[in-house]
Order: sequence, then C-alpha cells, then structure tokens
Amino acid sequence: MEDKKVWGYAEFVPAIGEQLNSVWNRKLCFKDKDMKFFTEASHFEHNIALQSCWYGFEGVGKVVDGENNKNPLANKTFTKDGYRNLIGYPKNKTLVTDSGGFQVASWKRKGMPCPIKPIDSLRWQEANADIGMNLDIPSTLDKVPTYEDFMKALDESVENFRLFERERKNYDMWMYNVLHGENLKLMDIWYNKVKDFKFDGFAVGMKPPSDPMIQAMGFMYLWEKGEFEKDSCKGIHFFGTSGKHVVPVIAYIAHKFPHLRITYDSSSYNIGSIYRTYYTPLDIGTSLSFGDKFQTENPHIKELPCKCPVCQTIDDINILNGKDIFAGTLISLHNLYQYIYYNDILNSLVRQPKKFLEFLNGMNIKNKTLQSIKFVDFVMEHGMEKAVKEFEKDLIPQHVEKTKQVGVFDF
Repeated sequence: MEDKKVWGYAEFVPAIGEQLNSVWNRKLCFKDKDMKFFTEASHFEHNIALQSCWYGFEGVGKVVDGENNKNPLANKTFTKDGYRNLIGYPKNKTLVTDSGGFQVASWKRKGMPCPIKPIDSLRWQEANADIGMNLDIPSTLDKVPTYEDFMKALDESVENFRLFERERKNYDMWMYNVLHGENLKLMDIWYNKVKDFKFDGFAVGMKPPSDPMIQAMGFMYLWEKGEFEKDSCKGIHFFGTSGKHVVPVIAYIAHKFPHLRITYDSSSYNIGSIYRTYYTPLDIGTSLSFGDKFQTENPHIKELPCKCPVCQTIDDINILNGKDIFAGTLISLHNLYQYIYYNDILNSLVRQPKKFLEFLNGMNIKNKTLQSIKFVDFVMEHGMEKAVKEFEKDLIPQHVEKTKQVGVFDF
C-alpha cells in the first residue's frame, strides 16, 4: 500500500456485508456491469473497502473440511490474497479488515466458544489486509455498558493486543490499536492499558457512533496524548459511522491533520439489500421504498430521482421491485454512491470554511455537529480539560439523553 505523506481528506470505507458476498459468489451482473464497486466492469470504482474477518471466513471465502462440514474453519488456509482473489479485489486498492470482535462477543453471549480464534483473525488479516485492526471485544452488544462490562472487555482486549503484537508477521500491513471510552475517565483507563503497544495507528470506537461530539472527543483525546506526533502513527479509523451529521466532523478533522490517513466505515448503505430502502440524492436519511412497501409508501413514483451511474442503467423502475437479492443489491450500490458523493462534497468544501458552513446549514445539519467542529479547534487552542468544561452540555452522549444505546449502524 502506498505510504502517502500528505492526505488531507476523509475516506468513506464501505463495509462489505454478507449479502454482497453472496451476490458476488453467484457472479450476478446487470446488463454489462458486475455488482461490485471496485472493478473496471462496475458501475463505478471506489478505491477502498472493509471486510470483517468473520464474513471473510463465513461468506465467499469460507474454508470447509470435506470430512467435517460442521466446522466452518476446519482445515484453515491463509494463502496470500485468498479473500481478495475470491472477490476479485484489485491489489492497487486498499482493503481494510475488521478483527471480528463483535462476533466473538456474540458467540460468548450465547455461551458458546467462537469458531474464530484470535490467532485466526490475525493470520487472515495479514493474508488479505492493507490496514488491519486489533481484536477488541465490545463492552456490550445492545445496552449501555456498566463499569464492570467495560473493564471486562478491556482485559480481554488487552490479552488479544498482546497476542497480535507478539505473533504479528506482516509488517507491510498497517495494524491499528483501538481506543474505547465514553468519557475522559474511561478513555484514560483504556488508553493507559493499551498505549505502549507498538502498532501503526488507532481505531476510534466511541459509542454511540451517531454522536459527532463523542467521535471528535475520541480523536482529540489521542491528539492531546501526542499519538499523532509519533512516526509510527500513520492513520486513524472511525468504527461503524457514516451518518450525515457525523461525517462533516470527520472531514474537518482530516483537513486539519493532513499527515494522517483518516478513514471511517459503515454498512448502512446495504439497507438496500436488506429492506429495499433507496436513499434520495444529497439527503441521506430521506428514502423511497421498493419491494413489498412500494405500493403503500410511494406508488406514484414512476422514475428514479437520481442520475448516478447505477440509476442511469435502470430504464424500468419496477426492476427494483424484484423479490431477488439482485434488486436489493442495485439499490445498495445506488446508496453507496450517495455516501461517496456526500463525502467528496465535504472534502472539497472543507477547504473554504465559509462555503463549508453554508453547505452544512443548507443540509440542515444538527447544531451538535457545528459545535463538534468548534470543539476540535478549541481543544487545539486550550486543551482537552478546558474544552470538556466549555462544551459540557454537548458532550452528553445521545444514548444517555434517550436512555438507550444507539445501534452500531444507526444514524
């Protein structure tokens, strides 16, 4: 992977879901286009994507022992570029991989050992990734974590980080440390346990991912700790966020720190495959419904309100009402293009602050987003401690206000 010295822009990283893996495995095409987003035969090409270790094994790339099909990881192989070859992912594009920590926690909650071991995650990432993640264990899956939940997750994560540091073989792949915590006290506890590991950057796992202020706080916490001054720190990744109120802050951060590769991932665009939900251009969140809901939600829509590369190939709107995953994938690709387009607009305008703010106001961006941008500058000028006091009300996480945790891929 190219080791760029200057970036200055945020990169949206589409998380590849199992639905896409299934479509690619069936080699489905629409007219003369494949159903991917990274080949010359795609509707459009994007230069970066993310795949979870779990879906890399369980999806297109699962390895099955002929004598024991009950074990999806029996007779494991970690051939170079194995998953990349299976989906035809180009070597000149960046593949980010996730360690599968969410799935490990899910299996544990069922009282069952996860079939993917920490060393499996490391070796699979080393065989396929340009940027890999340490195996962090989430403190909770569906509720606000207790202090005990947090500490247990931290202890398990630290054990995995030790393993990854000790057993790592591929040093061409960037391997990221991980930061969690919803306030300064928890960030301090987590950071002090993981700060001495020798990795190539950080992934920020602040919850909820839909809260722009908590995302900004996690990033600026690492800045104040001096992490970005280290030669070893090449990039920062934001886990599981892409909401229209969060991305402007990430774009602003990327503009302020051009020596870091700033990335963020989400699978929200794949709501097209799951629910046949079609996002309207330039207003992610406003949508049309296809499939079973078409006649009840928007029956009078006769043509698509979009001229993206995907929609330009659809000459009959009823194609998207098909029952097969094929129709849903077309909607997901359209949604993905909207995310990329929005990200590109922000990266362009952020260099002209007045126009950037005018655009955000025109998009009805929440005031909390605007405050988060001010928070970044305030921390750089006055430090984190004063900033936390100055922006105290804005730093109340949304899930505290609503008394419940926001889902990983919610807006």
